[in-house]
Amino acid sequence: MKIKSTLFILTLIAFNTFSQKRTIQSTEQWRPAIHFSPKKNWTNDPNGLIYINGNYHLFYQYNPQGNEWGNMSWGHAKSRDLLHWEELPVAIPHGKEYIFSGCVVYDKDHVSGLGDPNKPLLIAIYTADYPNTLQEQHLAYSNDEGLTWTKYDKNPVLSINLKDFRDPNIIWHAPSKQYVMTVVKPWEYTAQFYGSKDLIHWSLLSEFVQQGDIDMIWECPSLLELPVENSKETKWVLALSSQGPYKKAVGMQYFVGNFDGKTFTNEAPKEQVNYVDYGRDFYAAIPFYNTVNKEVFWLGWMLSWSYGKEQPTFPWKGQMSLARTLSLKRTAQGLKLKQVLKPDLTSSKPSFEAKNLVLKGSKTLSGMKFLQDKTYIIELRVDASNAKQWGIELGNEAKENPELTRIGFDEKSQEWFIDRRLSGVVPAPGFDMIQSAPLIKGEDKVLQLVVDHSTLELLAQDGTVAISSLRFPTKKESVRLVSLGGELRIKELRIWEIK
Repeated sequence: MKIKSTLFILTLIAFNTFSQKRTIQSTEQWRPAIHFSPKKNWTNDPNGLIYINGNYHLFYQYNPQGNEWGNMSWGHAKSRDLLHWEELPVAIPHGKEYIFSGCVVYDKDHVSGLGDPNKPLLIAIYTADYPNTLQEQHLAYSNDEGLTWTKYDKNPVLSINLKDFRDPNIIWHAPSKQYVMTVVKPWEYTAQFYGSKDLIHWSLLSEFVQQGDIDMIWECPSLLELPVENSKETKWVLALSSQGPYKKAVGMQYFVGNFDGKTFTNEAPKEQVNYVDYGRDFYAAIPFYNTVNKEVFWLGWMLSWSYGKEQPTFPWKGQMSLARTLSLKRTAQGLKLKQVLKPDLTSSKPSFEAKNLVLKGSKTLSGMKFLQDKTYIIELRVDASNAKQWGIELGNEAKENPELTRIGFDEKSQEWFIDRRLSGVVPAPGFDMIQSAPLIKGEDKVLQLVVDHSTLELLAQDGTVAISSLRFPTKKESVRLVSLGGELRIKELRIWEIK
């Protein structure tokens, strides 16, 4: 009996060891090439985005000890072009407190009085999370472009003795000659604005309360001044991470209005909701600080809390979107947020170009080996259609057990979509779904799709429609143009290989 028990235990250990080896196999085939992901371990929200001395710096929520959420610290990477990233050592490690989301400010005039006055000074203000007790806003400073940080010895710089009070984001507001911090009380659906002259002492200016979507908590706010296209006008935008267009699933919303140095005023009815992205995988985007010519651009976390821990990748989980330049565009439906890729990967000569095509059914794009490498951009400009649906299919052509990701436009519902129901591995319930965004009426039907291994970013109608989505294919795939139920007239098809 004892021998049998011993054999059973040894067999069980061997089985578990075998199972673990199977589950931790590297999945580099899914790692994006131009979307940042850490070499290993868990990452979520981007933090402290800043441009200084020719480098874009990305700090981010990071677990230095494992491939799941926990031990929250700030990871760090830098890039000269927003495409090629150099991962750097952990920037701000956690202590008794977790280092949650926040921002980095270039204190060029050393108004804080911290650090070495003869060297450039970066100030990080972030949420210090004491699990299950309190969240406060803490400060750290760096004189070596963010490689190492000193935590301020008089922290916190802001506390209201609240368990959930987080995600500070700071701008310099020139008209009122002050720094303005936006921070949220998540469960009260409230964004607070604080002012400071020295980045250390903060005074409450005003609150923005319970407007737009209030079905899920508010997080990761940012206050942005954006140009209105084809005018000399600017408008202020308040962006928040909260619920997206799918119930009980995270996303981002924005409000367009005015900010006078104290109060943000929403110009739309308080019930109106504007979503930033209609995909399931775009969250917590914040803008870069200290940009050239005050250009406003951001990037977001490309994953969802609904299935983040189930992302089937190893040795990393979580990745960032590409950077997107922001502006506002006047449409038949009012001012809409416009997002275009930064850098503009479509400004160079395309790898393939065709004009005035007529399509009925499907056509496989062949003779372009780079389409197998899964990093490319397709732009489809449509002239007219009497088809029911049209767009792009990524997948194999097998009749049995096909894998297929469909991206395009539905003429009946007048919606853009990414359909990943048959796209490969389904890591969690609810992942296999159609993600759709309404047509902006009066705008051209132009589809621009970035394909980068497991990541898809659809920016349609001149960037006024966005759908960001993950998928995890397991088979070699072809790329097909598709027109279902009728004829499609394609004004222009362009494809860029991303090397």
